[in-house]
Amino acid sequence: MLLTLAAIVLLTILLLAIPVHLVVALKKDEGWRGRIVVYWLFGLTRRTLRPRREDRARGLRRQRRRRKLIGAASRQVVSKRRQVFAVLRSKGFARRAAYLMRDLLRSLRPRRFRFQCVVGMDDPADTGRLLAVLSPLRLLAGTELKLGRHSQMAFELIPDFTGPRCTGYWCASVRFVPLTLIGLFLGFLFSPPVFRAARGLIQKPSA
Repeated sequence: MLLTLAAIVLLTILLLAIPVHLVVALKKDEGWRGRIVVYWLFGLTRRTLRPRREDRARGLRRQRRRRKLIGAASRQVVSKRRQVFAVLRSKGFARRAAYLMRDLLRSLRPRRFRFQCVVGMDDPADTGRLLAVLSPLRLLAGTELKLGRHSQMAFELIPDFTGPRCTGYWCASVRFVPLTLIGLFLGFLFSPPVFRAARGLIQKPSA
């Protein structure tokens, strides 16, 4: 039994130590469209997440319901906000949270950034003036900059002299190790500042 449990724990740790490749893409044409693609197990597992119109409608309905509930229970909301502010003002909590954000950003490994923009005005002359204003950005157009050992950034600015247009495409990919993120969060949750903040939050309502 112990060997089986140890094997399960070891297998879980090994799986969490495999890097995850996250790709976020956003496209603007007539409207906004986006998707998130998650690659795991060295590309063997792929999961694509896309917001649906039904999900957006549900989200709007939930926001309306929340606003109604907040309006009906404003006193409770104010008291909860005071508790949250008290936690943020507790000794060492803000600094520890800042360290967590710093470590999380360091654990992310950017792989590739790509930005493409197509712009146009009613008058081709106005389009030319706009490109003149954006000339510093055009110096980067069509080039790839190496941000690190494995990360690159590509930028494209395309003029459209046929009419008004503003479309674009943005894509970013990062790589991270789930085990590292879990370790950072556990270190944050079990740190003394978080313990002090949680103890103060529990004791205040009972006081």
